[in-house]
Amino acid sequence: MKKTVTVLVLALVGALVAPWTLRAQTAERLSDKDVKALFEEVEHRRDRFEDALDGGFKNSIVRGPRGEANVKKYLDDFQREVGQAKDRFKPDYAASTEVRAALTRGAEIDGFVRSQPSQFKGASEWDRLAVELRRLAGVYGASFPLAQDAAVRRINDKEAAATAEQLAAQAGLFKKAVGNDKALTAAERDSLKRSADDLGKAAKSVKSRTSSGKPATGEARQVFDLVSSIERSPAAQKFSPATLSSWGVMRSNLSKLEQAFNLGAPAVAR
Repeated sequence: MKKTVTVLVLALVGALVAPWTLRAQTAERLSDKDVKALFEEVEHRRDRFEDALDGGFKNSIVRGPRGEANVKKYLDDFQREVGQAKDRFKPDYAASTEVRAALTRGAEIDGFVRSQPSQFKGASEWDRLAVELRRLAGVYGASFPLAQDAAVRRINDKEAAATAEQLAAQAGLFKKAVGNDKALTAAERDSLKRSADDLGKAAKSVKSRTSSGKPATGEARQVFDLVSSIERSPAAQKFSPATLSSWGVMRSNLSKLEQAFNLGAPAVAR
């Protein structure tokens, strides 16, 4: 029985105390207010693109990735999808499904426009719109043109702030667990408790700034720097099961914070 417990503890160490690694971030996280402004710009640039198209072309039938398509209806559908994404974006709903629909159709139009001769009317307006579509895709952890199986998801300010608040509370519980961990030396407990305090403060700062619509990427990186420092410390290999459990419960919120700030692996679409 003692051997079995030891094996389980070692398994927990391997699963929970693995060094936390982040991918390179491509851009500063946009606040909800910034995303709303981006939707407005995408809508504006879409209108300019349609205005620039040749009148005869707009009333024609062309062959696209889904077969023959009525150009006017296709443009109307694109306008509707962009509008739905903008209108349905709320503090409690990031409109990920609607954004995917708009980016998918936008990718199809992008492929068509780039297959046309250089004198195609509207090409320059499309290039400008494509810049904004790339920005929008980035906000949702994707790229443009959108790949067929790409994940498209954003975590809005309210959810990101709540996640950071939960992390701050969990850091406090971890500190308490460390204080009761007899497997650690007094010096290790003191050092880890200071790190837990710093982690809690950094998470609270993320919560405060995100709630106020302020940039918080630097503060989020500080959270993960502290997490990595704790996980790489020699003391982490000595955590008792209770301390490991306390640390492990933070994993879900850490993953969500990664997604919110586009610091980790691409998110799963919802």
